[in-house]
Amino acid sequence: MYEFEGFSLDVDRLELRAGATVINVQPQVFSVIAYLVQNSERVVTKDEIFDEVWDGRIVSDGTLNARINAARRALGDDGKNQKIIRTFPRRGFRFVAVLKEGNVVSISVAPMSEDEPPEATLVPLSIDLPSIAVLPFKNLSDEQDQEYFADGLTEDLITDLSKNTDLFVIARNSSFAYKGTSPDIREVGQSLGVAHVLEGSIRKVGNKVRINVQLVDALTGGQLWAERYDDELEDIFALQDEITTRIVDALTVNLTPSKSAPFVLTRTTKNAEAYELFLRARAAFYEFTPEALGQSILLSEQAIALDSNFADAWAGMVFPLQSGWSFMWEGFDDAMPKALEAGRRSIELAPQSAFCQYRFGWVNAIIGDHDAALHHFEKAIKINPNDAQAHAYFGEALTFSGDLLRAVEMVEIALRFDPFIPPNCAYHIGHALFLLERHEDAEEHVRQCIDIAPGFPPAQLTMAALLVEMNRTEEAKQQIEYLLTIHPLITLSKFNARYPYKDDKTRARVMAGLRAAGLPEE
Repeated sequence: MYEFEGFSLDVDRLELRAGATVINVQPQVFSVIAYLVQNSERVVTKDEIFDEVWDGRIVSDGTLNARINAARRALGDDGKNQKIIRTFPRRGFRFVAVLKEGNVVSISVAPMSEDEPPEATLVPLSIDLPSIAVLPFKNLSDEQDQEYFADGLTEDLITDLSKNTDLFVIARNSSFAYKGTSPDIREVGQSLGVAHVLEGSIRKVGNKVRINVQLVDALTGGQLWAERYDDELEDIFALQDEITTRIVDALTVNLTPSKSAPFVLTRTTKNAEAYELFLRARAAFYEFTPEALGQSILLSEQAIALDSNFADAWAGMVFPLQSGWSFMWEGFDDAMPKALEAGRRSIELAPQSAFCQYRFGWVNAIIGDHDAALHHFEKAIKINPNDAQAHAYFGEALTFSGDLLRAVEMVEIALRFDPFIPPNCAYHIGHALFLLERHEDAEEHVRQCIDIAPGFPPAQLTMAALLVEMNRTEEAKQQIEYLLTIHPLITLSKFNARYPYKDDKTRARVMAGLRAAGLPEE
């Protein structure tokens, strides 16, 4: 019998209790908790857990993360505080609560501070490359509405660096987990598994911009170089190129000439005003409301009016148009032809842009042209194999086309660059696992998405169908009731028209679940 934090764990009776109340957990979740408790004096690797809990069978890292998340929930823990189960990125997990077994008490590890971001997903990395995370640049402008500009430049810098295959670059989602905090750079390096961190600030006044940047050694916390740039907004592209080139030069100085290929940046506009509108459009999209998506589309159109050849602005319209249509939001019923045309125009203008290729691939997936979708996704990841979002949405496109195992593989590749799992990745893995009839694994992933983004319709719909198949129809009905309170226009007939399952049997299976859960026909 083990006791800790008001809980008791009886490994003989296979019971977990909070006081006198038995807590029902899945057998694998219980086994994970028991193994961590019994080895609380050390960090346990994921391979050890696989051997103990799954008897060495091959399962995904996402499945292990789902079990860890379920264990934390059962114990009143979470990925932010980690007061009972602590993640040690790239190493494993450790049970860190004060544990009593007879007269033996383990040493407690202090809980994580409030400034620390959520837990990192443990995804194995086999990289022998210079590695870097770019933290969100601080907005020092007098106007707080300039936040979009600082965030936009940070995101574009991450994108620029990721285009260099001699670097390993952490994706936007995980870097932005540190937004609004002042973390210890050494802790950032440990959490994200990188050797270098770039941080900086931006001050924009009228047509003037000042950018301060510093590259820091994440092992020692020492500064490698720092620079201040003062220039006109019209020269923002030259500043971006100079900063990116300086970073690449600093990080790849030890690469052999045969390994380090020439690094050339390409911009899809030279119009600074159009670029600023594009940044505003992207910031609006991240707000993810019907009104914000409409604003994002309008701003992209204004950018294109200034530069009709701005490929990124064309590609940037794809997601807001498609999302509003797929989620059945009012005002978006005619959005898909516009999304298809925007995606097509973007690759005509920039065929070597991974961003444009995967956006066009995605819109083709949604209209059910699976061959075209997979073709453009393959092109995207060939152009930029470091693009986390291209891999993530490729995974969902593969799910719709029926290639479920490869779908999971693609999303797990995305998570190598994005260890703080974003909600869309959690959903994409859960969606594929649901169709693979791995119900418990699927539930953990889809629920993780819903916990982060409760208003995300695809996750709510998949959860409802999943719960029906798990003989939990009342819970499924509650899921649909909640969904319809926030998205009242969703119906079964619209779902049938807008969710592009290639296999008719799969479509019928999902629709049967949604019908049983109470989703209205019309």
